[in-house]
Amino acid sequence: MAKTKLAFIADVHYYSPRLGIKGRAYELRSGGDQRALAESGAVVDAAFEKLKNSDISALVIAGDITNDGEKWSHEEIYEKLCEFNKNKELYMITSTHDWCTDGNPRRFEGDKVYSDVEAMSAEELDRMYENFGRDKLVAEFETSRGFHSRCFQVSDDLRLLCINDDADGQGGRSGYSEEHIAWTVEQIKAAKDAGCCVLATEHHLLLYNVSGLINKGQSIADNYETAARLADAGLRLIFVGHSHFQRTTEFVSPAGNKITQVNVGALCGYPAPINYVTVENGEARVKVEFMDGFTYNGKEYGAEFFKDHSADVLLNILNAAATDKNELRDRLGAHGLKIKPLDKIYFIVKKFARTALNISVGRAGRLINFFTFGKGVNKKAVKAHKKERLLPYILNIFLCLFDGSAIAKDMPETVKTVACDVGSLPGRIVSKLPIKKAKKEKINKTTDEIKNIVTELVYPSKPDNLEFNVEL
Repeated sequence: MAKTKLAFIADVHYYSPRLGIKGRAYELRSGGDQRALAESGAVVDAAFEKLKNSDISALVIAGDITNDGEKWSHEEIYEKLCEFNKNKELYMITSTHDWCTDGNPRRFEGDKVYSDVEAMSAEELDRMYENFGRDKLVAEFETSRGFHSRCFQVSDDLRLLCINDDADGQGGRSGYSEEHIAWTVEQIKAAKDAGCCVLATEHHLLLYNVSGLINKGQSIADNYETAARLADAGLRLIFVGHSHFQRTTEFVSPAGNKITQVNVGALCGYPAPINYVTVENGEARVKVEFMDGFTYNGKEYGAEFFKDHSADVLLNILNAAATDKNELRDRLGAHGLKIKPLDKIYFIVKKFARTALNISVGRAGRLINFFTFGKGVNKKAVKAHKKERLLPYILNIFLCLFDGSAIAKDMPETVKTVACDVGSLPGRIVSKLPIKKAKKEKINKTTDEIKNIVTELVYPSKPDNLEFNVEL
């Protein structure tokens, strides 16, 4: 079997500069988002240049090409895609941010937000991108929304399923109608019958990748039932986007068939990953690399830009909370959040924020242990970092959501111990409360999820999120 190498990216979220990249309104929008907006075009250019000069046969984009379906954004990214396609084969799907499902694409001017932006309809969107990979098309299916799922013959012995799951599932959710899943299963079996390996991509999650507490709203309808049907048909590897997390998850169907999901992180946000997949002799070797930088307005930006921009999502709110009530209100509003009693409780919020920004590991540990009678966190582990600020560690654990726990690989064992102790603390507290057993069990489902989330971030489960092999 010949060797074929592909690259997968997701959640490009290209943002046209014509929508506004200066002023208070834009600053609030950009500062409250893990996505880099003004810089997105420069990030795309750097990624495409890197990929054009690589040994890949083709690039696959797993949806959310634009920021919010703005026509300007589509027109500009389309030109970049066409230029890239002159050098490398290109396959792609679109998704919710490409046709702005909330019906509210925006532009920013000064301190004003305007909703007079022209967006792409589902029909226009499908027509715009339908010709990428057209000469390799094997079969296609039209969904209830008028989008198309397509199967491509990437090489003599490899087929690629690009599945559009937008609003085709139960109750209008992302997912598959019965006709759609039947077509998908048919394509997987047809590829196997033709002696081909098969890869697939959809935008929304097929499997929860960290926890149902976080991922439930990010996955398709009937996700595990669908995963079982795809696995039983013979699909072994699927690439998804949407959550902006870089994570790898396995699932075994009741019939004993395993499928591996690679959740590809956002190209426009930390850690700006590119997923390389080499298929040879019936095996896929997946290796994830992070972008090392880009050039924007003549200035060089390194990989730290993505990390800092994502961390600012938390830092901007904490800094506002610690200094200015009105600034906090504006920052929360940029996230669509409103706290009606903010005026009454701000003195508490301010005290908490200032403490969170400046508290040391040692002091935080002593406070927790004081209120838990010395049983909250490991004292020896806290002592190893007692004079260090707590905030950098919180930010690093937060960033582990996005980078496949890459930061956790170099994290001191003492830090991981403290993190796991804190993660298990809610459950330990609930277990001591004098409440009815039925209610306690219900609460413990949530506290167990919190514990599992923290554990997964600092001790990620196998397979490795950044490099692994899958038998196809």
